[in-house]
Amino acid sequence: MKRSRREADEGLIERTRTAAKRRHRAQLDELVGVVRRRVDEGGEGFYDAGEALREMLEKRLYRAAGHRSFEALLVAESLLSYRQANKLVAIVRNLPRRAALSLGQERASALVTYAAAHTPPASAAALLDEGATLDGTPLDRASVRALQTATRALRKHRARSPIESARDAADATLVKTVRAALRRLGASTATVTLTRGRVHVSLDRSAAAALARA
Repeated sequence: MKRSRREADEGLIERTRTAAKRRHRAQLDELVGVVRRRVDEGGEGFYDAGEALREMLEKRLYRAAGHRSFEALLVAESLLSYRQANKLVAIVRNLPRRAALSLGQERASALVTYAAAHTPPASAAALLDEGATLDGTPLDRASVRALQTATRALRKHRARSPIESARDAADATLVKTVRAALRRLGASTATVTLTRGRVHVSLDRSAAAALARA
């Protein structure tokens, strides 16, 4: 009797999981359709697509289709790039619909990035509400180029945290070590850089030949 009850409970749990997965898959399919229809449209299209993408991401609906990540879903469905998807999600997270539509997709994205570059990060919506300006121009009228230039300036002068400083030092040591190793192998003209977690080595013909002989 006890075994039968346990089996019944396990069956109920499994049916509940299956029903939830089907429901999530239906939601995912609907949202993917919204993105396909709206992402390339003018007007409110980009904001609607951003809302759909945010829901997929935050509810992890991509799992219902067997994907391990949001990025894997985007690739499998050939929706849009991971970078572009994150831009749209950031707009929706940081600006109300009316403000974003008034700015347009590119300016809205540039404003969100500009606000995030502050130390500590600022709210894009709050900056607009406060009537903040950029070189005397209200932010809601600032150009994409002006916002991007201001963002680069903020990032350049932003104080580095202890963790960031330690990472910079570790990166510099790694590049120096790799460069020294290449010199010992005869590739003295090799250049070594580290960008976004990837080490890039550039060799001219003589350096490549030296490595081939090593």
